[in-house]
Amino acid sequence: MGSACWTVAIGEQMRGAAITLEHHTSVPYKLFGRLTGLAACDELMGFLSEISGVPVPKKYRRQRSQLIDAMLDGHFYFGGKRVAIAAEPDLLFTMSHWLHEMGCKIQVAVTTAESPVLESIPVDEVLLGDLEDLEMRSVGADLIVTHSHGRQAAERLQIPFYRIGIPVFDRLGAGQQVTVGYRGTRNLIFDVGNLFMANTHEPTPETWIPKRPQSNNLVTLQLLQ
Repeated sequence: MGSACWTVAIGEQMRGAAITLEHHTSVPYKLFGRLTGLAACDELMGFLSEISGVPVPKKYRRQRSQLIDAMLDGHFYFGGKRVAIAAEPDLLFTMSHWLHEMGCKIQVAVTTAESPVLESIPVDEVLLGDLEDLEMRSVGADLIVTHSHGRQAAERLQIPFYRIGIPVFDRLGAGQQVTVGYRGTRNLIFDVGNLFMANTHEPTPETWIPKRPQSNNLVTLQLLQ
């Protein structure tokens, strides 16, 4: 690592390690707060292209196009949804910004420790707390996002639940789940979007057929008399 041209650090919690490495080896570093979301991925690809002098490969340009298609398809189901999130600071930063970019409103954000990234979370207040705080403030939300220990709260509140972070012990393949890069972001849109779709209530005749106001009926009866 000491003979590298650059150090790429991902997440604010890695800043200290990158600074230490730069101090000992004189290798400059570039820190990316997250790698989930279109703009975040574009920033990484632009940086790699710049330092290498090589255009972004067609493979990644195609993945970018696929992500844009997924964003266009998914925004109908994300727009206006209220989401409650509990995660460590860097994951909270990643998920809250990505969901906000997709049109969601962050109803509550709970984390475990102080971090500079908390100031930019798109919510009025970030709570330093636990899953009890999350549950108390998640009433009325459309989705809860946290690790597997949040499943009881989601069941009690009857709110759809997306598992992410550590630990995820009640689903197979969690260790292989990819949520970064163009493809990872695309997959995240599909997974969360399908949760929203599965819990969308279709309109029924009782909810969409216009009803004549009761007052009109009364007026008609009076005229007939």
